[in-house]
Amino acid sequence: MQETGEPLVSLSDISPRIKVLPYYFHHNVPGALNDCYLRAGAAQRLALAAENLPDGCCFVVLDGWRPSEVQRALYETIRESFRRKGMNESEVARELAKFVAYPSDNVDMPSPHMTGGAVDLTIADPEGWLDMGTGFDEFTVKARTDWYERAALLTETELKIRTNRRLLKQVMANAGFENYDEEWWHYDYGNQRWAMLTGGQAIYKGVRK
Repeated sequence: MQETGEPLVSLSDISPRIKVLPYYFHHNVPGALNDCYLRAGAAQRLALAAENLPDGCCFVVLDGWRPSEVQRALYETIRESFRRKGMNESEVARELAKFVAYPSDNVDMPSPHMTGGAVDLTIADPEGWLDMGTGFDEFTVKARTDWYERAALLTETELKIRTNRRLLKQVMANAGFENYDEEWWHYDYGNQRWAMLTGGQAIYKGVRK
């Protein structure tokens, strides 16, 4: 680990092709902020990715750096939602591990969003958000990035969804981001998950504010 010391920067004004809609703030999650932040280097890469979107398209960023209070609130909320579905505790633990990181306060063992190197986003065109097949934070098998790649006999609508997911993944990968395969909306740069996927070295520890 070689922490760069890059500051967190607001994504609200870094590019006219990046719109910020802080999802958890608008859903009244405790501790959520009315903006989205990334480390400076990750933010620059995101702006580069946005420039490679088709004409008329832009990113809609839903979440970036996440305070530990928000991570704890999400962890507990999602755990309870799985319990309400009738899952036993081992099933709950398995599903939690897929979709939400444990809310660690340790900057050397952070959740991805605590580093400022993880971003949740989608793409919009002048008519609205592109159809990605599921909503944001919809924790189902269809949220897997490759679900429509593996499915057989796709309808015309499903083929369009597959194209939209491919577009998001391509422009983000070209800018150096890695996708988390359980969530089509989640991309990492510089953090431990990114390092594991690329074989590189993490450059972002956790950030506490």
